[in-house]
Amino acid sequence: MKYLFQLGHQPQISAAEITAVLSLKHPNIKTLAHLRTCALKHQEAFLILEIDQQLNCADLIGTLGGTIKIARQIETSIPAHLNQTQPTGKIIFSLPDKTLAIKIKKELKQSGRSVRYIEPKNTATILHNNLVELGGDLTIINNEIFATEAIQPFEEFSQRDYGRPGSDDRSGMLPPKLARILINLSQTPKDATLLDPFCGSGTILTEASTLGYTNLIGSDISEKAIKNTKENLDWLAKQFNNLTIQQSSTTKLFQSDAAKLSNKLQPHSINTIITEPLLGKPLTGRENKEQLRSQADELAKLYIDSFKAFAKILKPDGVVLFIIPKFKFKNEWVEITCVEEIKKTGFAAVPFEILGSSPVEHLAYHRPNQHLARTIWRFVKNR
Repeated sequence: MKYLFQLGHQPQISAAEITAVLSLKHPNIKTLAHLRTCALKHQEAFLILEIDQQLNCADLIGTLGGTIKIARQIETSIPAHLNQTQPTGKIIFSLPDKTLAIKIKKELKQSGRSVRYIEPKNTATILHNNLVELGGDLTIINNEIFATEAIQPFEEFSQRDYGRPGSDDRSGMLPPKLARILINLSQTPKDATLLDPFCGSGTILTEASTLGYTNLIGSDISEKAIKNTKENLDWLAKQFNNLTIQQSSTTKLFQSDAAKLSNKLQPHSINTIITEPLLGKPLTGRENKEQLRSQADELAKLYIDSFKAFAKILKPDGVVLFIIPKFKFKNEWVEITCVEEIKKTGFAAVPFEILGSSPVEHLAYHRPNQHLARTIWRFVKNR
Protein backbone atom coordinates (compact mmCIF):
# COMPACT_ATOMS: atom_id res chain seq x y z
CA MET A 1 0.00 0.00 0.00
CA LYS A 2 1.51 3.31 -1.09
CA TYR A 3 1.03 6.72 0.49
CA LEU A 4 2.08 10.12 -0.78
CA PHE A 5 3.10 12.85 1.68
CA GLN A 6 3.31 16.41 0.37
CA LEU A 7 5.97 18.03 2.52
CA GLY A 8 6.18 21.57 3.82
CA HIS A 9 8.73 24.27 3.09
CA GLN A 10 11.43 22.37 4.99
CA PRO A 11 11.25 18.89 3.37
CA GLN A 12 14.01 17.23 5.38
CA ILE A 13 12.42 18.33 8.66
CA SER A 14 9.01 17.13 7.46
CA ALA A 15 10.47 13.74 6.54
CA ALA A 16 12.19 13.41 9.92
CA GLU A 17 8.92 14.25 11.67
CA ILE A 18 7.00 11.66 9.65
CA THR A 19 9.62 9.07 10.60
CA ALA A 20 9.39 9.95 14.30
CA VAL A 21 5.59 9.90 14.40
CA LEU A 22 5.19 6.69 12.40
CA SER A 23 7.68 4.88 14.63
CA LEU A 24 5.51 5.76 17.65
CA LYS A 25 2.06 5.26 16.15
CA HIS A 26 3.05 2.08 14.28
CA PRO A 27 6.00 0.52 16.16
CA ASN A 28 5.63 -2.75 14.25
CA ILE A 29 5.26 -1.15 10.86
CA LYS A 30 7.09 -2.90 8.07
CA THR A 31 8.50 -0.67 5.39
CA LEU A 32 8.33 -2.48 2.08
CA ALA A 33 10.14 0.15 0.06
CA HIS A 34 12.40 3.07 0.69
CA LEU A 35 10.90 6.47 1.29
CA ARG A 36 11.89 8.46 -1.76
CA THR A 37 11.74 12.14 -2.57
CA CYS A 38 10.41 13.49 -5.81
CA ALA A 39 8.95 16.78 -6.98
CA LEU A 40 6.62 18.31 -9.50
CA LYS A 41 7.62 21.45 -11.37
CA HIS A 42 5.33 23.83 -9.51
CA GLN A 43 4.83 22.05 -6.20
CA GLU A 44 6.67 21.14 -3.05
CA ALA A 45 8.64 17.96 -2.42
CA PHE A 46 6.82 14.68 -1.94
CA LEU A 47 7.63 11.46 -0.14
CA ILE A 48 6.25 8.12 -1.20
CA LEU A 49 6.03 5.38 1.40
CA GLU A 50 5.04 1.78 0.75
CA ILE A 51 3.97 -0.08 3.88
CA ASP A 52 2.21 -3.25 4.90
CA GLN A 53 -0.76 -1.70 6.69
CA GLN A 54 -3.39 0.99 6.22
CA LEU A 55 -2.79 4.40 7.75
CA ASN A 56 -5.39 6.57 9.44
CA CYS A 57 -4.56 9.64 7.36
CA ALA A 58 -6.92 11.99 9.20
CA ASP A 59 -5.38 11.08 12.55
CA LEU A 60 -1.86 11.34 11.16
CA ILE A 61 -2.34 14.76 9.54
CA GLY A 62 -3.85 15.96 12.82
CA THR A 63 -0.60 15.07 14.57
CA LEU A 64 1.98 16.28 12.08
CA GLY A 65 3.10 19.88 11.78
CA GLY A 66 5.18 19.73 8.60
CA THR A 67 3.02 17.78 6.14
CA ILE A 68 0.60 19.57 3.82
CA LYS A 69 -1.43 16.58 2.68
CA ILE A 70 -1.49 12.78 2.65
CA ALA A 71 -2.80 10.75 -0.29
CA ARG A 72 -3.25 7.04 -0.98
CA GLN A 73 -2.53 5.29 -4.25
CA ILE A 74 -5.52 4.26 -6.34
CA GLU A 75 -5.30 1.24 -8.63
CA THR A 76 -7.97 2.26 -11.17
CA SER A 77 -7.90 4.93 -13.86
CA ILE A 78 -8.85 8.49 -12.89
CA PRO A 79 -12.24 8.40 -14.68
CA ALA A 80 -13.10 5.06 -13.04
CA HIS A 81 -12.05 6.40 -9.63
CA LEU A 82 -14.12 9.56 -9.98
CA ASN A 83 -17.16 7.64 -11.19
CA GLN A 84 -16.83 5.39 -8.14
CA THR A 85 -16.33 8.13 -5.53
CA GLN A 86 -18.87 10.51 -7.10
CA PRO A 87 -21.50 8.22 -8.66
CA THR A 88 -24.20 10.89 -8.95
CA GLY A 89 -24.38 14.60 -9.64
CA LYS A 90 -21.55 16.73 -10.98
CA ILE A 91 -18.03 15.30 -10.75
CA ILE A 92 -15.59 17.76 -9.19
CA PHE A 93 -11.87 17.09 -9.31
CA SER A 94 -8.45 18.73 -9.25
CA LEU A 95 -5.18 17.69 -10.85
CA PRO A 96 -1.90 19.66 -11.15
CA ASP A 97 -1.44 18.61 -14.78
CA LYS A 98 -3.98 20.89 -16.45
CA THR A 99 -3.52 19.42 -19.91
CA LEU A 100 -4.28 15.92 -18.65
CA ALA A 101 -7.16 17.25 -16.56
CA ILE A 102 -8.84 18.71 -19.65
CA LYS A 103 -8.56 15.35 -21.43
CA ILE A 104 -10.10 13.55 -18.45
CA LYS A 105 -12.88 16.12 -18.27
CA LYS A 106 -13.73 15.55 -21.96
CA GLU A 107 -13.72 11.77 -21.47
CA LEU A 108 -16.09 12.00 -18.51
CA LYS A 109 -18.39 14.37 -20.38
CA GLN A 110 -18.51 11.99 -23.35
CA SER A 111 -19.73 9.28 -20.95
CA GLY A 112 -22.63 11.52 -19.98
CA ARG A 113 -21.31 13.05 -16.74
CA SER A 114 -21.33 16.71 -15.79
CA VAL A 115 -17.80 17.71 -14.75
CA ARG A 116 -16.03 20.61 -13.11
CA TYR A 117 -12.26 20.86 -13.08
CA ILE A 118 -10.62 22.96 -10.34
CA GLU A 119 -7.02 24.04 -10.63
CA PRO A 120 -5.38 23.09 -7.28
CA LYS A 121 -3.72 26.37 -6.29
CA ASN A 122 -3.38 25.51 -2.58
CA THR A 123 -4.90 23.45 0.22
CA ALA A 124 -7.61 26.07 0.70
CA THR A 125 -8.87 25.13 -2.76
CA ILE A 126 -9.06 21.49 -1.69
CA LEU A 127 -10.83 22.34 1.57
CA HIS A 128 -13.43 24.77 0.29
CA ASN A 129 -14.47 22.48 -2.59
CA ASN A 130 -14.76 19.39 -0.35
CA LEU A 131 -12.33 17.54 -2.59
CA VAL A 132 -11.07 15.22 0.16
CA GLU A 133 -14.58 13.98 0.92
CA LEU A 134 -15.28 13.62 -2.80
CA GLY A 135 -12.03 11.77 -3.48
CA GLY A 136 -11.42 14.39 -6.13
CA ASP A 137 -7.98 15.82 -5.33
CA LEU A 138 -5.52 13.81 -7.39
CA THR A 139 -1.76 13.78 -7.87
CA ILE A 140 0.28 11.76 -10.37
CA ILE A 141 3.91 10.95 -9.65
CA ASN A 142 6.01 8.37 -11.49
CA ASN A 143 2.85 7.38 -13.41
CA GLU A 144 1.18 6.44 -10.11
CA ILE A 145 -2.13 8.04 -9.15
CA PHE A 146 -2.83 9.21 -5.60
CA ALA A 147 -6.09 10.52 -4.12
CA THR A 148 -5.82 12.91 -1.17
CA GLU A 149 -7.24 11.53 2.07
CA ALA A 150 -6.31 14.31 4.49
CA ILE A 151 -5.02 17.88 4.41
CA GLN A 152 -3.27 19.94 7.05
CA PRO A 153 -5.69 21.86 9.31
CA PHE A 154 -4.13 25.13 8.20
CA GLU A 155 -6.97 27.30 9.46
CA GLU A 156 -6.50 25.98 13.00
CA PHE A 157 -2.75 26.60 12.83
CA SER A 158 -3.39 30.13 11.60
CA GLN A 159 -5.88 30.77 14.38
CA ARG A 160 -3.42 29.58 17.02
CA ASP A 161 -0.69 31.69 15.44
CA TYR A 162 -2.42 34.99 14.74
CA GLY A 163 -5.56 34.75 16.86
CA ARG A 164 -3.97 34.20 20.25
CA PRO A 165 -4.12 37.23 22.55
CA GLY A 166 -0.64 37.17 24.12
CA SER A 167 2.45 37.67 21.97
CA ASP A 168 5.17 40.16 21.09
CA ASP A 169 7.92 40.46 18.51
CA ARG A 170 10.55 38.90 20.79
CA SER A 171 8.67 36.09 22.53
CA GLY A 172 6.13 35.11 19.90
CA MET A 173 8.24 34.27 16.85
CA LEU A 174 8.14 30.45 16.96
CA PRO A 175 5.55 29.23 14.41
CA PRO A 176 3.01 26.74 15.83
CA LYS A 177 3.81 24.27 13.04
CA LEU A 178 7.50 24.25 13.99
CA ALA A 179 6.61 23.93 17.68
CA ARG A 180 4.53 20.86 16.88
CA ILE A 181 7.36 19.41 14.77
CA LEU A 182 9.76 19.81 17.70
CA ILE A 183 7.36 17.98 20.01
CA ASN A 184 6.97 15.13 17.55
CA LEU A 185 10.71 14.88 16.96
CA SER A 186 11.21 14.41 20.70
CA GLN A 187 9.05 11.24 20.60
CA THR A 188 7.85 12.06 24.11
CA PRO A 189 5.05 9.88 25.57
CA LYS A 190 1.83 11.78 26.35
CA ASP A 191 2.13 11.11 30.09
CA ALA A 192 5.65 12.53 30.33
CA THR A 193 6.53 15.74 32.16
CA LEU A 194 7.49 18.28 29.53
CA LEU A 195 9.29 21.56 30.24
CA ASP A 196 9.85 24.63 28.07
CA PRO A 197 12.39 26.80 29.96
CA PHE A 198 12.26 29.64 27.39
CA CYS A 199 8.50 29.53 26.96
CA GLY A 200 8.08 32.99 25.41
CA SER A 201 4.40 33.29 24.53
CA GLY A 202 3.84 29.58 25.16
CA THR A 203 3.73 28.23 21.61
CA ILE A 204 5.34 24.89 22.49
CA LEU A 205 3.08 24.49 25.52
CA THR A 206 -0.09 25.32 23.59
CA GLU A 207 0.80 22.93 20.78
CA ALA A 208 1.63 20.22 23.34
CA SER A 209 -1.80 20.84 24.86
CA THR A 210 -3.55 20.30 21.53
CA LEU A 211 -1.62 17.03 21.12
CA GLY A 212 -2.88 15.73 24.46
CA TYR A 213 0.01 16.45 26.86
CA THR A 214 -1.13 17.48 30.33
CA ASN A 215 2.03 17.39 32.49
CA LEU A 216 3.41 20.69 31.26
CA ILE A 217 5.75 23.20 32.84
CA GLY A 218 6.81 26.56 31.42
CA SER A 219 9.35 29.07 32.63
CA ASP A 220 10.99 32.19 31.28
CA ILE A 221 13.18 34.96 32.64
CA SER A 222 10.60 37.49 31.43
CA GLU A 223 7.56 38.26 33.57
CA LYS A 224 5.68 39.37 30.45
CA ALA A 225 6.38 36.03 28.77
CA ILE A 226 4.80 34.15 31.68
CA LYS A 227 1.77 36.45 31.51
CA ASN A 228 1.45 35.90 27.75
CA THR A 229 1.77 32.13 28.11
CA LYS A 230 -0.95 31.94 30.75
CA GLU A 231 -3.22 34.16 28.67
CA ASN A 232 -2.69 31.99 25.59
CA LEU A 233 -3.28 28.72 27.43
CA ASP A 234 -6.51 30.08 28.93
CA TRP A 235 -7.61 31.36 25.51
CA LEU A 236 -6.85 28.00 23.91
CA ALA A 237 -8.94 26.09 26.47
CA LYS A 238 -11.94 28.35 25.89
CA GLN A 239 -11.51 28.64 22.13
CA PHE A 240 -11.37 24.93 21.41
CA ASN A 241 -13.52 23.76 24.36
CA ASN A 242 -11.38 20.66 24.76
CA LEU A 243 -11.08 18.83 28.09
CA THR A 244 -7.44 17.91 27.50
CA ILE A 245 -6.57 21.53 26.74
CA GLN A 246 -8.56 22.68 29.78
CA GLN A 247 -6.51 20.33 31.92
CA SER A 248 -3.34 21.69 30.37
CA SER A 249 -4.44 25.24 31.14
CA THR A 250 -3.37 24.48 34.71
CA THR A 251 0.21 24.17 33.44
CA LYS A 252 2.78 25.11 36.03
CA LEU A 253 4.29 28.46 35.06
CA PHE A 254 6.99 30.44 36.84
CA GLN A 255 9.60 33.10 36.21
CA SER A 256 13.19 31.87 36.23
CA ASP A 257 16.56 32.21 34.58
CA ALA A 258 17.06 28.98 32.63
CA ALA A 259 20.49 28.59 34.20
CA LYS A 260 18.91 28.54 37.68
CA LEU A 261 16.11 26.06 37.12
CA SER A 262 17.51 23.69 39.74
CA ASN A 263 16.43 26.26 42.33
CA LYS A 264 12.81 25.86 41.20
CA LEU A 265 12.48 22.20 40.18
CA GLN A 266 13.26 18.93 41.90
CA PRO A 267 16.28 16.92 40.71
CA HIS A 268 15.47 14.29 38.08
CA SER A 269 11.83 15.41 37.82
CA ILE A 270 11.60 16.23 34.09
CA ASN A 271 11.30 13.76 31.21
CA THR A 272 11.69 16.10 28.27
CA ILE A 273 12.77 19.67 27.56
CA ILE A 274 11.61 21.19 24.28
CA THR A 275 12.52 24.79 23.68
CA GLU A 276 13.52 27.56 21.38
CA PRO A 277 15.87 29.62 23.56
CA LEU A 278 16.76 33.26 23.19
CA LEU A 279 18.02 33.61 19.61
CA GLY A 280 19.66 37.00 20.06
CA LYS A 281 18.61 40.44 18.91
CA PRO A 282 16.44 40.65 15.77
CA LEU A 283 18.72 41.04 12.76
CA THR A 284 18.46 43.68 10.05
CA GLY A 285 21.19 42.31 7.76
CA ARG A 286 23.33 45.39 8.37
CA GLU A 287 25.30 43.86 11.26
CA ASN A 288 29.02 43.40 10.77
CA LYS A 289 30.73 40.09 11.37
CA GLU A 290 32.19 41.18 14.71
CA GLN A 291 28.73 42.06 16.05
CA LEU A 292 27.36 38.69 14.99
CA ARG A 293 30.35 36.87 16.46
CA SER A 294 29.90 38.71 19.76
CA GLN A 295 26.21 37.78 19.87
CA ALA A 296 27.06 34.16 19.05
CA ASP A 297 29.57 34.01 21.93
CA GLU A 298 27.02 35.46 24.39
CA LEU A 299 24.39 32.94 23.33
CA ALA A 300 26.88 30.06 23.54
CA LYS A 301 27.48 30.87 27.21
CA LEU A 302 23.73 31.09 27.88
CA TYR A 303 23.09 27.73 26.22
CA ILE A 304 25.94 25.92 28.01
CA ASP A 305 24.88 27.33 31.39
CA SER A 306 21.29 26.26 30.66
CA PHE A 307 22.38 22.70 29.88
CA LYS A 308 24.24 22.55 33.19
CA ALA A 309 20.89 23.24 34.85
CA PHE A 310 19.08 20.79 32.55
CA ALA A 311 21.46 18.03 33.65
CA LYS A 312 20.30 18.46 37.24
CA ILE A 313 16.54 18.41 36.66
CA LEU A 314 16.27 15.82 33.87
CA LYS A 315 15.74 12.14 34.55
CA PRO A 316 18.35 9.69 33.25
CA ASP A 317 17.90 9.36 29.47
CA GLY A 318 15.90 12.58 29.50
CA VAL A 319 15.57 14.27 26.11
CA VAL A 320 16.26 17.85 25.09
CA LEU A 321 15.02 19.25 21.76
CA PHE A 322 16.94 22.49 21.39
CA ILE A 323 17.30 25.12 18.68
CA ILE A 324 20.70 26.67 18.08
CA PRO A 325 20.65 29.61 15.66
CA LYS A 326 23.23 30.75 13.17
CA PHE A 327 23.49 34.17 11.58
CA LYS A 328 24.00 35.06 7.94
CA PHE A 329 26.80 37.44 7.03
CA LYS A 330 26.99 38.07 3.28
CA ASN A 331 27.50 34.57 1.79
CA GLU A 332 28.58 32.80 4.98
CA TRP A 333 27.12 31.77 8.30
CA VAL A 334 28.32 32.81 11.75
CA GLU A 335 27.70 29.73 13.89
CA ILE A 336 27.44 29.25 17.64
CA THR A 337 30.09 26.77 18.72
CA CYS A 338 28.60 25.21 21.81
CA VAL A 339 27.67 21.61 21.00
CA GLU A 340 30.90 20.06 22.25
CA GLU A 341 30.66 22.02 25.49
CA ILE A 342 27.02 20.96 25.88
CA LYS A 343 28.11 17.34 25.59
CA LYS A 344 30.57 17.91 28.43
CA THR A 345 27.68 18.85 30.74
CA GLY A 346 26.42 15.26 30.53
CA PHE A 347 24.63 14.92 27.20
CA ALA A 348 24.98 13.02 23.94
CA ALA A 349 23.72 14.32 20.60
CA VAL A 350 21.31 11.84 19.00
CA PRO A 351 20.89 11.93 15.20
CA PHE A 352 17.48 12.19 13.56
CA GLU A 353 16.30 9.15 11.61
CA ILE A 354 14.75 9.61 8.17
CA LEU A 355 13.18 6.61 6.46
CA GLY A 356 15.06 5.74 3.31
CA SER A 357 17.91 8.12 4.10
CA SER A 358 20.95 8.25 6.36
CA PRO A 359 20.50 9.74 9.85
CA VAL A 360 21.38 13.43 10.17
CA GLU A 361 23.13 15.06 13.12
CA HIS A 362 20.83 18.06 13.13
CA LEU A 363 18.06 19.60 11.06
CA ALA A 364 18.14 23.07 9.50
CA TYR A 365 15.13 25.40 9.36
CA HIS A 366 15.64 28.46 7.18
CA ARG A 367 13.53 30.57 4.86
CA PRO A 368 14.97 32.50 1.91
CA ASN A 369 15.97 36.10 2.63
CA GLN A 370 16.09 35.55 6.38
CA HIS A 371 19.25 36.49 8.22
CA LEU A 372 18.81 33.79 10.87
CA ALA A 373 18.59 30.03 10.51
CA ARG A 374 17.55 27.56 13.19
CA THR A 375 19.39 24.29 13.65
CA ILE A 376 17.43 21.65 15.55
CA TRP A 377 19.37 19.33 17.86
CA ARG A 378 18.30 16.36 19.97
CA PHE A 379 20.31 15.61 23.09
CA VAL A 380 19.88 12.77 25.57
CA LYS A 381 21.13 12.95 29.13
CA ASN A 382 23.76 10.36 29.95
CA ARG A 383 22.93 7.94 32.75
